[in-house]
Amino acid sequence: MFLRLLLLLTIVPIIELIVLLQVHHAITEIWGGGTGLLVTVGTIVGTGIAGAALARGQGLLTIQRLQQSLSRGEFPGTPIVDGVLILLGAALLLTPGFLTDILGFSLLIPVSRQFYRTRFRHWIDRQIQRGRVDIIEVSANENASASPNRAPREF
Repeated sequence: MFLRLLLLLTIVPIIELIVLLQVHHAITEIWGGGTGLLVTVGTIVGTGIAGAALARGQGLLTIQRLQQSLSRGEFPGTPIVDGVLILLGAALLLTPGFLTDILGFSLLIPVSRQFYRTRFRHWIDRQIQRGRVDIIEVSANENASASPNRAPREF
């Protein structure tokens, strides 16, 4: 796991830097040096601002759906997963670069977020089938009689 994280934290920034330099070079050839830098940096700042606004709006809608599910007595699985995906998308938009911005926006747009949500659920199902995740259902009566030293684990 550590090796994967190390590779992710080194390879992604290198790829992002290469893409940023290529975009800057292409814009510079068309409009000139000063304009190329301004457009490249402006695009990064603009996507950050637009992403923050989109993340805020989608986050508020997700909180409303979570509250509605809880008020109906339902488990808010979808709003919880959406909240995690929105948070991840917002974090990716804070990272300078075009590729992370594309992935971040795709996590914030409801239609594409549904794709990620489905993939995440399939991944969780595989983890459960492989025995990597324990699921213990606890009813209200069992939870009340549980030992105070041992908290029940829930998914």
